[in-house]
Parts: sequence; structure tokens; C-alpha cells
Amino acid sequence: MSLSLTELRQQLFKLADQVIDSGVPLLIERRGVRLKLVRDDAPEAGGRLQRLKAQALVQGAPLAPDESPALWSELPAKVAQAAPGYAAPRKPARKPKA
Repeated sequence: MSLSLTELRQQLFKLADQVIDSGVPLLIERRGVRLKLVRDDAPEAGGRLQRLKAQALVQGAPLAPDESPALWSELPAKVAQAAPGYAAPRKPARKPKA
């Protein structure tokens, strides 16, 4: 099927659905040049989801507030040190109970 760009503009959605459903390309003529509207069945290569790697799922009870995942490993736990010149935020003073 071949049609002009004006005809395509008037029936774009209907014709696009037709190409999707049938898989038959649509030929369009513009100033003597033929264009083709085709359904692309190839999956996208290199999408973000395809680059994800499978991870092992860990199921169990939630961590206690004082528990660290670093304790689960045989490797020595690393504790973050304050950078030089950095003062840790101070806790606000508590009001005495009356």
C-alpha cells in the first residue's frame, strides 16, 4: 500500500495500528521519495534493565538497631573515621526533669 504524506497525516493512528497488527510495511511518497513505515520486532540492545546482574536474595529477620551487616563477614569490620577538620554534630542538651 502506498499513499501520500497528506493521506498519512489524516489517518496516521489508524494506519500505524494496521502496520502493528499486520506487520506489513506502509509505503509513503513525498516529493518522489519513498519512505517506509515498518514494525520493528527486534528487542532494544543494551537497555538499562539488561545490564542489571542477578543478585542473591537474603531473607530473614530485620536488623536490630545496634547490629551491623559488617559483623556477618569474615573480613574485619571497617569503622568510618571523621575527616580531619570535621566536627561531628553535637547532640542537643537535655532539659532536666522537674
